[in-house]
Amino acid sequence: MLFSSLHYLHKKAGMVQVAPEFPVTQQNEGADSADEFSLRTRDIATDICRQALKTDALIESLPGVSVSESEQADDFVRLDAENAEATRELREASAQAHALLKTLTDSLRAIADAAGHS
Repeated sequence: MLFSSLHYLHKKAGMVQVAPEFPVTQQNEGADSADEFSLRTRDIATDICRQALKTDALIESLPGVSVSESEQADDFVRLDAENAEATRELREASAQAHALLKTLTDSLRAIADAAGHS
């Protein structure tokens, strides 16, 4: 958004004499009218401010921004314990799945062997 805004300002600004000793010698053919440019720049400024406020709100909502260092450390310890428990449950479920797969494979093999001998 900021890049697009700067691009607009660069491409659509009319040439204005800023000092008597520096006359405008060339006009920007693609420039917006002064009223249009003024209106658009106000809109751009409003949009940039609005986006900055949204960004600030997102930053403030990040975990740990308003929490002390010791509270953050406690959260890490708690999250690490939860992660360890989830890992244990995952390994247990994986072991059960492998056991079921072995049982199923053995059963299918037995059925195939019985069907081949009939």
